[in-house]
Amino acid sequence: MTLPTSGNPIKFSEIESEFGGAPSNNLGAYRISAESYGGKSFSTLDTGIPSSGTIKFGDFHGKKLNVVVDCHTDCAGTRVNAKTEYDNNNVNCVGSGTLTSPAASRNASDSSGHKVFIRVNKTIGSASGSVNNCALRTGSFESGTSVSLDVGGSGKIVGAGGDGGNGRGAVSDEAGESGEDGTSALGIEHNGTAVTIEGGGLIVCGFGGGGGGGSGRDEDIGSDRSAGGGGGGGGAGLPAGEGGSGGGGESAGSAGGDGSIPAGGEQSGGAGGGGESGEADGGEGGRGGDQENGAASGGAGGGDEETGGGGGAGGNGSAIRKSSDEIGYTLSGSTGGGSNANTGSESGGGSIGVS
Repeated sequence: MTLPTSGNPIKFSEIESEFGGAPSNNLGAYRISAESYGGKSFSTLDTGIPSSGTIKFGDFHGKKLNVVVDCHTDCAGTRVNAKTEYDNNNVNCVGSGTLTSPAASRNASDSSGHKVFIRVNKTIGSASGSVNNCALRTGSFESGTSVSLDVGGSGKIVGAGGDGGNGRGAVSDEAGESGEDGTSALGIEHNGTAVTIEGGGLIVCGFGGGGGGGSGRDEDIGSDRSAGGGGGGGGAGLPAGEGGSGGGGESAGSAGGDGSIPAGGEQSGGAGGGGESGEADGGEGGRGGDQENGAASGGAGGGDEETGGGGGAGGNGSAIRKSSDEIGYTLSGSTGGGSNANTGSESGGGSIGVS
C-alpha cells in the first residue's frame, strides 16, 4: 500500500510493512545501497527517500514499494504478459537485498499501492497470424498503478515475420499467392504506461512476406510450354517468415528464402526465381520486408496463352499497439525499427487491438 501522505502520522511498523524489516529496527537501514535488476539500477527505495545523510520519518510520506517484473531473465522467450508474470510472483522488490526481517512482498491481489517496473533485457518474440499478436503485453494492472516499461540495451521486443506467398503452378492462370502479414511487438493495455528504450534496445514490428510469382504458358503447334512462379521471401521477425514454395510446371519456379531476426539491415528472405521454358516465363517472387525494404509483390508470368499475375505483398505488424483508443502512454527513446518499420502507433494512431 502507499504510505500515509504528508500531514498524517506515520509509524515505523508501516514503513516496515511496506519496504521490509531492518534487522535492528534502525531507520538508517532504509538508506539502501544501489540494487540492480536486469541491468536497471535503483539507488533508493523510492524517489525522495535518501540513500545517504540524514533520514527521517517524513521522507517516507506517500512512498511506495518499487516492484520489478522480471522480463529480463526468467520469463518465456515468446508471447509474454507482464501482469501474468506479476501475478505469478516473477518479481523483485527493491530493497530485498538489505531489508530481510521480513522481506517485502508485492500485493498479489492489488498492484495499485506499488510502482511497477517491467524490465526487458532479453529477446522476446511474437507469433504469426493476427496482426494483434504481440510479443509482449503489459497486461491490465489495477487502476491507479504506476507502470513503467524499460527496455535495456540487450532488450529486443520483436513481432513475427509473415511467410512468403507460394508461386503459382503453371496449370493455372491465377495470380501467385499473397504474402502474409507480419505481427506486432509491444501491446499496451494499461493506461498511462511510460515506455523507455535505452540505447541498443529495440521494439520492432514483424515484416510482411513477399508475394508469389504468377505462372506462364505458351502453346505453339506441337509444343506446350509452361513455367511456374517463384516463391515470395519471408519477412524479417521472430519467428521469421518462411519463404513460399515455387510453382510447378515444365520449368518450376524456385522457393523464396526464409527471413531472419531484424538486425538493422536486410534480414528478409530473397525472392524465388520464376521458371523459364521457351517463351513461357514464370513471374519472380517478391522479396520479404525488413528494416531496409518493404515487402514486394510477386511478378506476373509471361506467355501467349494463360498467364497469372503476381501475388500481393504482406503488410507489416506494429511496433506498438494499444488495446483500445482510450489507452494512453508515453515513449522515451527510439524504437530502432528503421525507416520501413510500422511505428505510426507511437503517436497514438490507429493500431488498435492486442492479443
